Amino acid sequence: MRTPPLILIVEDNPESLDILRARLRAHNYEVITALDGEAGLTMAREKQPDLILLDIMMPKMDGIEVCRRIKEDPSLPFMPIIMVTAKADSKDVVAGLEAGGDEYLTKPVDHAALVARVKSMLRIKELHDTVLEQSAQLRVQLETATKIQSLFWPKIPDLNEGGHIWAVSVPATYVGGDLYDVIPLPDDSLLVYVADVSDKGVPAALIMAALSTKIRSEALVQGEVDKLLETVNDRMYSLTSEEGFFATIALARYWPSSGKMQLALGGHLSPLWIGDGEIRNLPQIEGMSLGVKLDVRFETKEILLSPGESILFFTDGVVEAENENNELLGNDRLISYIKNAKGPPWGKGLLDYISDWRGNSSANDDLTILEIWRD
Repeated sequence: MRTPPLILIVEDNPESLDILRARLRAHNYEVITALDGEAGLTMAREKQPDLILLDIMMPKMDGIEVCRRIKEDPSLPFMPIIMVTAKADSKDVVAGLEAGGDEYLTKPVDHAALVARVKSMLRIKELHDTVLEQSAQLRVQLETATKIQSLFWPKIPDLNEGGHIWAVSVPATYVGGDLYDVIPLPDDSLLVYVADVSDKGVPAALIMAALSTKIRSEALVQGEVDKLLETVNDRMYSLTSEEGFFATIALARYWPSSGKMQLALGGHLSPLWIGDGEIRNLPQIEGMSLGVKLDVRFETKEILLSPGESILFFTDGVVEAENENNELLGNDRLISYIKNAKGPPWGKGLLDYISDWRGNSSANDDLTILEIWRD
């Protein structure tokens, strides 16, 4: 907002206009004027004042129409409008407010009421402009955070023996709490996981970063996936339990040469084991979400991924994707897609399917998919 604020008076009565201008200038406001609605609308668009005093009854274009056009023009900044009416009729006042007016005064305008309403509207204008400025700064910071978060996504290694890995993570907002990683280990196995931090946005993204760092450091010294999760869980608990955050995780150690895979779950959706277009039965795996309590034990189960088979890890952003009718994708549609699509792989097609399902609706949750398959 300018210093001093710029006020536009739109008034067809020269005497009333002179009185308003004199009173406002006495309080050190800068004042510009217009004598009819069309001139007032033109001046509002050209000068973009900090406040408008707008008479309702005017020739060429009345104040209600001027107000409506200003408020409906997305190219204009927020300009508070005080409607000034010679009528005390409530219908006149209501019409002005419904057109977008922010305040009103009745003629003859009381000096104290004029000054009080002008000061009040200018405070609102200042707060509005401050919020917009802070919002713009936050947007820049979030765009930077998005770029930083992208550094956490690993480079997917090329596998021998006809093996493949593909993964994607799509935050619901600028940054998210989903994560995945692929960590090569010294014995030529890989530690892979998909995890989902409760909540979304910046807090979840910060916890995601801490969780990712801890898993990577523990993977270098702890080869057993259940023991690794026990250590990470205790660290997660000490970091986030007071704030109520937790994370779910589906973690596997995979040997590409043989297809052997050790699986562990921490409160996460079970991955899909797919063979010949059908969902195979995974062994039941128990495990609590990370960060809920200390000294949790995790189960490990082993499977063999054969040629032509795939295992699909995903977060709940897949099954909870909403369409324009607020319907969830759900497990049944996910299973139906797998059975009717050609694969492996299934992950890339699933991502497109979810996008089509959402249509024009906004993403309601972070979404991550990681797929391992063998030719």
